[in-house]
Amino acid sequence: MADARTADSAQSDLLTRVFAQEVQETPWLDRSSSRAELHDAGLPMPWKGRWQYTDYQALIEDALMLEESKEALQSCDGVEVSHLDQPTSDAETNALNSYESVGEFPLMDVNGLLFRSGTKLDATTQTAHASIIDATGSVDRHLISVAEDAKLRIEESFQSGNRVALCYVRENATLEYELTMPQGEEPGYHCIVVWLEADSTLRLHLASKGSRVRRNDVIVNTIGRNASATLSGGWLVDDRDHLDTQVCMNHRVGNTHSEQSFHGVVDDRARSAFSGFIRIDRDASAAEAHLTNRNIALSPHARAHAQPELEIYTDDVICSHGATTGHLDADSLFMMRSRGIDEDSARTMLTKGFLRQVVHSESGSSLLQL
Repeated sequence: MADARTADSAQSDLLTRVFAQEVQETPWLDRSSSRAELHDAGLPMPWKGRWQYTDYQALIEDALMLEESKEALQSCDGVEVSHLDQPTSDAETNALNSYESVGEFPLMDVNGLLFRSGTKLDATTQTAHASIIDATGSVDRHLISVAEDAKLRIEESFQSGNRVALCYVRENATLEYELTMPQGEEPGYHCIVVWLEADSTLRLHLASKGSRVRRNDVIVNTIGRNASATLSGGWLVDDRDHLDTQVCMNHRVGNTHSEQSFHGVVDDRARSAFSGFIRIDRDASAAEAHLTNRNIALSPHARAHAQPELEIYTDDVICSHGATTGHLDADSLFMMRSRGIDEDSARTMLTKGFLRQVVHSESGSSLLQL
């Protein structure tokens, strides 16, 4: 009981500090939804639920110390750009920033109170492109809007800091998002939230290494019929690094489709965690959702935790989910050794082949040396 009271007190003190450091210099930005969500829901119990493998308190402590304001937009084409640290009366900016609660992701709301810099990107053409670079030392936020019938390709690199990207994809639009996460020394929190209107498409490609503590949240909401989301990626975590990837796929309406495929490799004394959650709402009949997560531990001291989840509230759906954690196939290693390939080379070839199945971007292949 004393431990529970101590934990409650620590959470309360931490939340009080977050409220006290809410950024006041940008009154044109509505931060009320973040403030209300944190006030009503508070912070979760440490080391429980979606936070059982990651110390969220360390990530919040880090965010509270990040006071730099950095320019993260490296280049863009076919995109209208506005900067969130500049006064604006744009109603859509606040509409995007005042998102509907997605639950159990309090670091999003911490970011909502503490971010000092960021951009709003409006894509209106079929050939729009933007490049977002790392902004180590800052808390930043990016609001991304893809207009009806438009197509936007984003290449992003993130290493440390605290970043949230809120993406709204209009009818018959396409968002292709390539996210790479190089190895880092400092804590890092990254979150992408996507809303998909009717007939829209999301293709998300993820490639990541680890860091001292790193958390990556991906939340996708299909809110229009015939919306489609394809999410794929891989990670290679070694040394004593840590990586926690949480994917939440919410089918809000029917006749929508999602496909997830993720592979992870852990070595040395590294730790990885993956949770893939699929929710089919009551009004989402005829939805189809599939999830596969496969993990390989190269060292007896490495740990890979996997947790696929399904939550279905209607009939007439097609769903599948599965996760495995194991070692390199002994028969494949033997076959390669029998053909004169040394063991280290054989293990490297099998590992790269395993990751190539799900890493489809050039930046991701480069990061993981595939």
